[in-house]
Amino acid sequence: EEDAEAQRAALTDLCSWLIWLSPLPAFDAPDGLYSDTTGCAHLYGGEAAMLNLVRERLRARGHSCSVALSDTAAASRALARSGIDRICLVPPGQQKQALHPLPCTALPLPEKTLSSLTRLGLTTIGDLADLPRAPLAKRFGAQLLTCLDEALGRQASPLSVFQPADRISLTRSLVEPISTPDAIATVIAALVPVVCEKLTARGEGARQLDFLCVRVDGSIQAIRVGTSDPSADVTRLMRLLGDQIPQIAPEFGIETVILTVSANEPLEAGPERSVLPDVGASSERALPATLIDRLLNRPGVVSVHQLAPRFSAWPEDGQSRVSPDDMAKPPLARQMLWARPNILFDLPVRVQVTALLPDGAPRQFVLKRQTHRIAAADGPERLLGEWWQAAERYGAIRDYWQVETTTGLRLWLFRKGDGTHDWSGSGAWFLQGVF
Repeated sequence: EEDAEAQRAALTDLCSWLIWLSPLPAFDAPDGLYSDTTGCAHLYGGEAAMLNLVRERLRARGHSCSVALSDTAAASRALARSGIDRICLVPPGQQKQALHPLPCTALPLPEKTLSSLTRLGLTTIGDLADLPRAPLAKRFGAQLLTCLDEALGRQASPLSVFQPADRISLTRSLVEPISTPDAIATVIAALVPVVCEKLTARGEGARQLDFLCVRVDGSIQAIRVGTSDPSADVTRLMRLLGDQIPQIAPEFGIETVILTVSANEPLEAGPERSVLPDVGASSERALPATLIDRLLNRPGVVSVHQLAPRFSAWPEDGQSRVSPDDMAKPPLARQMLWARPNILFDLPVRVQVTALLPDGAPRQFVLKRQTHRIAAADGPERLLGEWWQAAERYGAIRDYWQVETTTGLRLWLFRKGDGTHDWSGSGAWFLQGVF
């Protein structure tokens, strides 16, 4: 009994963990789990990549598992329980062909029924599917046909969705079923302020919200939205959920809705956070966060990033992609003593330069067969190669010059090497930016 209780507790903990995959996890006691991943596969790079990720994460938690994905929960259960430590992905509409060779033990039938089927020589699901239904029902009862129909997709098998006890969750049973976008928006507008109030009382912000719609036939459709940073802002969360309303298919109507905070984090705290609200500052901070949120929640968008400065000796490598989680952090960039051009070329452009001395300032240069005379030059700013990144950069030198031509152009030129030693560079000149 103690082992059974521990197993139930472990399965509950695992089901709560599975919410990262989709908002609709469910139990398949004693040792299985369901997850309705409709509309979630694109977030993980496709269905095959999603299944591989699930198995990898379960293995990392110390579990061996078999994972299956098909059109119906019952078919996925049968496929997963028919193999040990494997992945099975069934194309849409192909679950019948996938189920036919499986043994009858893959169906959730009583032992007595399975023994009777074996004695009659009915060992596979295909054997059952090919027989007339009336004799099967008379001999084995309605349960056999129900299990068979659910697996083959002839009959719906709604999941009993698991809701963790420690999550903020609101459930509303509607007086009459709703089916219009305006009615759904009204329900969202009633739930979000209550959720935000509960989050604020905890000092937390939502990172992920799940809005579950229970239809009159018992089926559930869920939409999931995420934020780039913890938020308890009513307007922001309502807008994110409102953008997803077109994805909801009410069919015959929605009779119950559930709004759950499936991921939350503490709100910003510390001396840098003002006690008194600053409307202007908060609006300025909210603008990029709102944009990032709306981009991340668009179908087909895998990632959002921005370019930020980073430490690098060569200017063309002085930026990196930063994810939304890191956008609020100060960028790691070297404090430059010299000004940098407003326009920096992705690749330096080779030019022919004339100088009075090999290591001296440029006097004129030729670019695309046009000669540009230099009226003034400031430099050199010497940059050394990152020898710890690549062996060929050991000893590499660049001398940068800010020059102004007789026509008023201000440009950024550099020479490979110090102009004296061959080991420091070839001595070739390049144009890399415009001021």
